[in-house]
Amino acid sequence: MTTTGYRITYTLLALALIVIVGGAILYIPSGDPEQLPDAVESYAPGQGDLVTQPVRIVIDLLPNYRATFVIDGMTIPDDEVDSIVEVGRFQFEAGPGKTIDRWAPGDHTVVVSYVGGPNDIDVGTVVWTFRIQ
Repeated sequence: MTTTGYRITYTLLALALIVIVGGAILYIPSGDPEQLPDAVESYAPGQGDLVTQPVRIVIDLLPNYRATFVIDGMTIPDDEVDSIVEVGRFQFEAGPGKTIDRWAPGDHTVVVSYVGGPNDIDVGTVVWTFRIQ
């Protein structure tokens, strides 16, 4: 190969690298963290997560808040939710005899309504969707 052939090859490789890096910068999400309400510390599985069974729906709120779960349009009774109100942790697992006895593959939507704060004046709702493989 001649010197000119090497120059053309390296130039084309450099252009391809520039296109790949430029495309990554333009089309890959920025990765900014999700903005949650002040009362919500975290939840799992996360928005858009792809998970396998067994699945545990968890939300961590500020201490002494209360939460109500609605999953796929079904209200989950309080006695099916494991809760530690003093630390603000609430979780639900499907199982025999519960509103949801097992998870079907596909998308699932969780709506958690919470109340707390001084005189229970802080109320809100968090909605997210995850997928079971």
